[in-house]
Amino acid sequence: MALINLTGIEPGLWENLADDTAPEEGASVAIPLKRIESEDEDFFASAGKVGVIVSTDIAYTSLAPLANKLAFVVIDFPAFGDGRGFSLAVRLRKDLGFKGEIRATGPVIPDQALFLKRAGFDTLDVSDERKVAFEKALERFDAFYQSDFGGELSVAHMRHSKSAAQEDEERKAS
Repeated sequence: MALINLTGIEPGLWENLADDTAPEEGASVAIPLKRIESEDEDFFASAGKVGVIVSTDIAYTSLAPLANKLAFVVIDFPAFGDGRGFSLAVRLRKDLGFKGEIRATGPVIPDQALFLKRAGFDTLDVSDERKVAFEKALERFDAFYQSDFGGELSVAHMRHSKSAAQEDEERKAS
């Protein structure tokens, strides 16, 4: 698998922790949501960076009590046509204020690369043979018709802002 970095952050390295094992002292681990909900504070104290692996069908509110404890969230897409993962990433960023890494896994396609970035994903796992296609897809567009999770202005907003600024300057000049 190849790791695509969408935002330039330093991507995390971790091991997926088996259900019946404890983390090594200071190890960065990813565990399923069901397990992390049953862990106590000692687990978080002994592990290094802790992240959760979730499917696209969970409610973002189930991550609210954990948001300040997690270093990363891995959203596992079951199919490329399942858009719930995009919404989940946006809600994590906007509603929960999650600042850690959000990674996409599963059968996403190159056409979704920019949308993953605009929804708040930092990284994604892709097959080695598709890495180049994803990298090219990230360079396709530099302007969008919708605002993103972070408030990047849409083309319409930029046009409106430009028109308003021009009108203001014209009023000042006359």
